Amino acid sequence: MKKGISCILVFFILFFSSIPMRAQEAEPKDTPKETQFTSLHKSLLIPGWGQFAEKRYLEAVLFLSAEVFALYKVFDANHKGNQYYDKYNEAENVEDAVKYRKSTEKYDTRRNQYILMAIGVWAINLIDIYFIVKNKKKNNLRLTLNSGVQKLAFTLSYRF
Repeated sequence: MKKGISCILVFFILFFSSIPMRAQEAEPKDTPKETQFTSLHKSLLIPGWGQFAEKRYLEAVLFLSAEVFALYKVFDANHKGNQYYDKYNEAENVEDAVKYRKSTEKYDTRRNQYILMAIGVWAINLIDIYFIVKNKKKNNLRLTLNSGVQKLAFTLSYRF
């Protein structure tokens, strides 16, 4: 018992004796500056926001609308799949159960495809804003969006 109390007493003495030394430590002269919320950060959160900040309005609208559309379709397909799954659970004969189960699988597959589409739009958005930000510093690699009457194309170019 005395040994435990003496160990605790030694610990407190060592701990509290080092406090004045810690308080006298000099603060580093180079304190890191606050990071700015850049266009890349904005596009990481919401697709198209970074393009909007860079005044590329057509690309911003396209990325944002494609992402919203994909997410809407994810929730819509999920809702329809859940409805058919409920009907599958309540089916009274085998033929209806098979029909509802196939419909459930169809909407689950569509939901997964739209999830992949949303991820793809997000990834292309990040690649696009990366090249936009990089082009401000160097003008040799460029990703642009070209639109015509009935066509839309991404162009990647490199200048030597």
